[in-house]
Amino acid sequence: MCKTALFLSIVIITNSGPITAAPYAYITNQGDDTVSVIDTESGVVKQIITVGSKPAGIAVTNDGSRVFVTNPQSKNLSIIDGATLNLIKTVPLGEVLVGIAVEPSGKRVYLSDWYNDQVLVFDTDALKIAARIPVGKSPAGIVVSGDGQRIYVANRDSNSVSIIHGSSLAVVGEIQVGSHPFGIAVDSAKRRLYTANVESNDVSVVDLPTRKTVATLRTGERPYAVALVLNERRLIVTNQYDNSVSVINTRTLKLIDTIEVGEYPEGVATHPDDRHVYVANWFSNDVSVLDAKTLKIVKTIDTGEGSRAFGQFMQAKY
Repeated sequence: MCKTALFLSIVIITNSGPITAAPYAYITNQGDDTVSVIDTESGVVKQIITVGSKPAGIAVTNDGSRVFVTNPQSKNLSIIDGATLNLIKTVPLGEVLVGIAVEPSGKRVYLSDWYNDQVLVFDTDALKIAARIPVGKSPAGIVVSGDGQRIYVANRDSNSVSIIHGSSLAVVGEIQVGSHPFGIAVDSAKRRLYTANVESNDVSVVDLPTRKTVATLRTGERPYAVALVLNERRLIVTNQYDNSVSVINTRTLKLIDTIEVGEYPEGVATHPDDRHVYVANWFSNDVSVLDAKTLKIVKTIDTGEGSRAFGQFMQAKY
């Protein structure tokens, strides 16, 4: 898709809460084949790492020691050392991979194989594919439960979510959701799952014990990814075509507000402080930092060409 390069200056709103912790945010830049590493304490890019061709998906281990990047065009997986910020290895996999998630132990990485309708299970010790799991059509977003026992996969062209058992690696269920689900999130109790449905412009709220959709919530145009914040009381949804994020109250299942961010927002992740949310803006080549409590944008950080960052691009809150 054609786009213009637009770089925004850093904007700071001084009356909002401070960004307190200092892990890194890793942003894949699809246009220049790099990952921008943001120091979240200073709010500046600390380092730029060259990876494979057209990087899109990204996942960080819980301890921050490893970062995994899917490169759809070069059909490989880049592995970054979270301590040295050096590229450790690029592993050829031979498939177009988009979505990615790491299990809590860091021993496995789950990869969505877009064209072959399967999830690849990557062994991080052996550095090779350990299993292939058939799922629905065009799998995109993946998320792993906190105990590692369930893997949830959004199947875009099947309008469904596949549930994989973490031990047996067998598909144990499939749930119908909205049209073209892409980004996905699950709460810590494994009671609710949320999908951003690109084609139907809404979010499906799934009750996991019954495996039923209990609500369908309107968002902006082309919702892409989702993230939970503030003890999971709020859900942040990126709206690609509206240059905005929707903020949803997960208790009342009502829209709280719509906040303007950069141009064509895609990836979204919550800072470990559980207050600030980082939004990667593909067309404006930057990241918006939202204070989820005050609902104010507190920073805009220039990154690289075509920032996508699809996945958990920061350490999770534990």
